[in-house]
Amino acid sequence: MNDHDVLAGIAAVAREHLGYTGPLEPAMHLVEDLELDSIRRLTLAMEVENRFRVCLDEEDDLAVETVGDLVRAVSVKLAAAQDEPPTGGGEPTTVRQRS
Repeated sequence: MNDHDVLAGIAAVAREHLGYTGPLEPAMHLVEDLELDSIRRLTLAMEVENRFRVCLDEEDDLAVETVGDLVRAVSVKLAAAQDEPPTGGGEPTTVRQRS
């Protein structure tokens, strides 16, 4: 997935969950240009995590000021996820009840 696809996904989230109807550009600031307060910013972050199946951490939140910053953060998480071996697999774990 390239940055253009990530930007398009973020724009879709902004439309669906925040009611944003304007164009979304990488240089736009989340607070000043999109007028996101803390609740709406949290909503954007959570819905972006859901859409892309990534987990943004506190460091990401502190570094994200613009739409472009968010695109980069998501792109980095997606790239890292592709490099990780799949979780699970192997033998299932047995859970025993206490007597």
